[in-house]
Amino acid sequence: MNARRISVAELEAAINRARAAQPASGAEASLTLEVATLGALYGRLIWERRDAVEVDALSDAERVALGLWLPPA
Repeated sequence: MNARRISVAELEAAINRARAAQPASGAEASLTLEVATLGALYGRLIWERRDAVEVDALSDAERVALGLWLPPA
């Protein structure tokens, strides 16, 4: 059985949904925890030149953030 993979495109869509619903705020334009978590995951994938990541390889915080903001399939 194949594990569920999240593509960079799906991750970008989740980040965009989260940012639209929870824009950066305050004088320093602080990101919410979920947006920051998804952004860090995105950066890691880009740095590692990967086009996807297995859900099983994500931290609990990354899975929660994706669960909240990943567009429905």
